Amino acid sequence: MSPDGDSTAVGEAPAAARTAGSTLLAAAFLVAGAIVLLWYAPDSVLVYRALHVIAIVIWVGGDITLTTLGIVFERRRDGEALAVLGKLGAWIGVHVYTPALFAALGFGIALMQKYDYSWSVFWVDFALVGWAIAATVGVGFVGPELGRIDRAAQQLGPDSDEVRRRVKCLFTIFRFDTALLILIVLDMTAKPSF
Repeated sequence: MSPDGDSTAVGEAPAAARTAGSTLLAAAFLVAGAIVLLWYAPDSVLVYRALHVIAIVIWVGGDITLTTLGIVFERRRDGEALAVLGKLGAWIGVHVYTPALFAALGFGIALMQKYDYSWSVFWVDFALVGWAIAATVGVGFVGPELGRIDRAAQQLGPDSDEVRRRVKCLFTIFRFDTALLILIVLDMTAKPSF
């Protein structure tokens, strides 16, 4: 125990400071690098495309990661890990994935205008409908359900039947959402013409 009565372990403060310091340094490196790379892009459309792709990488990559971890913890029947994943997923969904999905849409619309693409082609319609479904599922169901699972885990325990039922339903929907996002990426890169 520290002299002021705080029960914080002695090594936690320096470790937290190192984590904060390295995070700030990495963020500064990212911002500086992004400014240089985007500043020297030969055309604004390339800046829009770069930001569109980064938003998609964050959103879809995060979705794939959460889905994969969910499958692993579900197979292990690790209720505690699933509860932690749910709590983390709820936070990152609101603070990272939701802004990324709207950034992907915004920069996608900007690219449509810059490239003067037609809005009435299959690959555009498929992407927009897919985006609307994925956004609705993510913001309207996955995020709130993760919160409900967290509350149920706290009240009933992470291995309760209620938590298991909710997790099973959530991850079934989440797997199809992830599959849809991957199909949207394939659609947008292949641009099929039917």
